[in-house]
Amino acid sequence: MKKFFLIIILFTTSCVEHKFSFTVSPDGSYQAEYKGHGDKNDLTDFDFPLPLGVKWIINSTLENAEAESYDYTAHRLFNRNENFPSTFYKGDSIYFESLLKHQIKLKHRNWFFRETYSFNVEIVGRKVGSKYPQVGQFILDTENPPVGWLKEALMYLLTETLNQADIEWNTRPIITAELHDWKKNELGLVSDSTLIEEIDYYKNMGLDIIMQPASPHLYNEMDSIFKSLEDELHITLDLIDDSFSFQLILPGNLEFSNADSIAGDTLFWSFELQDYMNEDFVMQAHSKINYPGRQKAGLFIGFTTIIIFCGLRIRRRNK
Repeated sequence: MKKFFLIIILFTTSCVEHKFSFTVSPDGSYQAEYKGHGDKNDLTDFDFPLPLGVKWIINSTLENAEAESYDYTAHRLFNRNENFPSTFYKGDSIYFESLLKHQIKLKHRNWFFRETYSFNVEIVGRKVGSKYPQVGQFILDTENPPVGWLKEALMYLLTETLNQADIEWNTRPIITAELHDWKKNELGLVSDSTLIEEIDYYKNMGLDIIMQPASPHLYNEMDSIFKSLEDELHITLDLIDDSFSFQLILPGNLEFSNADSIAGDTLFWSFELQDYMNEDFVMQAHSKINYPGRQKAGLFIGFTTIIIFCGLRIRRRNK
């Protein structure tokens, strides 16, 4: 953990650009392309896992000799209404709750008289402001980090682990009081620079405070909770210098979109951590293809059916 926070202080030396492109065909199938460009370590860490698997066509320079930047591209054809992965991570060392999720849905509906296409994306917000507000200030102005931001983050990890663990009702107040005293009399007196250097020591001290009074059968559970929360914070901070852009081409006439810009038939969005560090970042677009000939034929058939039905009823009444 110490190494991680030392790297975070120097994170401005590396960054990654993530570019997605979606091209939807009239039949509802869609071509997805991912392009990653930047520092090798930042490309291959877990803040934003890369697309992998036999269904993706991948080209990469990650195995090349030492270079200033690297590229990773992945292409894949998805079937009509096929689900897009909410994360590309396929390992088991990080909990799903910790990961950055991209909920991407491309839907095609054929109503005979018209076809509709919808593109809905939610980059799930990290809820930084409600968890560790000073980390949010750090994200917005990394050159002037607020005093005590790492203390606040560590206390959140410990307190939330305590909140989520199934600790006995009569033990919880004791642990809470001990944790508060430790924060006031020890952690609170440590400078930010010292805490960064000795983060592992203070993390383990805090874990001892909340775990020792608890029942031993809860140790594994509490370790898992803390790891999930810690990984979540690590991933959020790793995303500080990552930028994202999305491009979309939909068939038919565009009905609605919240795109940042449009050039020809292509819609563009771009965003960074500041845009989803609290709430979800949402991208939407809808288009449709009308078939006037089918609509006229449908009206004619419907009108004719009504006339025939009414005529038959009148004949039955007259008999």
